[in-house]
Amino acid sequence: MSAEERELRHFVTDARTHPENYPPHGNSEKAVMPPGVPDFKLSRALIGIARAHSEFLAGLDRENAEKYKHLGPDGTSVSEPGQPMWQAGYHTWRAENVAFGFDTAEKVVRFWMQDDETWDWDHRNAILFDDWFTPDDIREAGFGYCKGGPWVHYWTLDMGRKTGPF
Repeated sequence: MSAEERELRHFVTDARTHPENYPPHGNSEKAVMPPGVPDFKLSRALIGIARAHSEFLAGLDRENAEKYKHLGPDGTSVSEPGQPMWQAGYHTWRAENVAFGFDTAEKVVRFWMQDDETWDWDHRNAILFDDWFTPDDIREAGFGYCKGGPWVHYWTLDMGRKTGPF
């Protein structure tokens, strides 16, 4: 992993183990507030998928990067069956957090954890877990970063679970 990807992993791990350090701003009604949860297991497959997605977004103009932030080049959601996460064996739960324009991993994770009210806290809840998840349901993650393009910094966190009753 690149230095930026390692830094992203560090701050995501910190958020998972110490969510109290990342209190949500605004209406936190839908934001989960669990005690700390275990770290993700690192997935080489998800690292490659996350990195490829960041690189794909960096190759787009600003408008299309916004439009395609959770879509692949064919316009299909990156977590749909048949897409890269599915092809890598993540057939149960899959999630993706994307951010661009932030110049540090710390700012990205603080945004996902603290300023996600507009997206009903989906980014925060995916990092920690949501009502229908237990900490064991989110097992693996990959971290991707790319520098370039109109937003300069592109960050992707892909998460998934290969097994389980989801």
